[in-house]
Amino acid sequence: MVREQPITLSPDELSSEVAHLLDEYCLAGASQDNRVSAVPDIRTIRYYTSLGLLDRPRMEGRQARYGKRHVLQLLAIKSLQAIGLPLSEIQARMYGLSDAELESLLTSLSRGRQKKKEQQVVRPVIWREVVIEPGLKIAIQEGWSPQVDEATTQEKINAILDALKSAPAGSNGGNINEHDQ
Repeated sequence: MVREQPITLSPDELSSEVAHLLDEYCLAGASQDNRVSAVPDIRTIRYYTSLGLLDRPRMEGRQARYGKRHVLQLLAIKSLQAIGLPLSEIQARMYGLSDAELESLLTSLSRGRQKKKEQQVVRPVIWREVVIEPGLKIAIQEGWSPQVDEATTQEKINAILDALKSAPAGSNGGNINEHDQ
């Protein structure tokens, strides 16, 4: 999930890296209220550090430097916020977690978000109409393939045609559905 090689990031780079990974692993989400940003900025990173949610950065002179663990922690914080957990609950869930445990948490959250996203995709049903003759057409769902052999399909079509021929004018031919066009 997160780069394996040692990383040392400035606060701006950390924010950019977390934003990229949140998006890449479907962990980004709209906050439950508009007070929480989806991506942590420098101010938010400092706030989380002061709360103890995020480990203190390594200092190089006056410059804060962040590593892989900080990336994992921020991903977890923002992912848990996206599902509506308050910071106090997030702090309790994350307390004492190792990097491997953080990665496991992120993997499970990512899978859950991906499944939810897949379920939200609306796929239209596309119908193709084939006009047999004026007044007679067949509607076929795109991607349809026969579930039975061709002879059985032909028998069903013939049965429908026979039912239409023998039905009195204005009737629906017994069990044939009429559709107003």
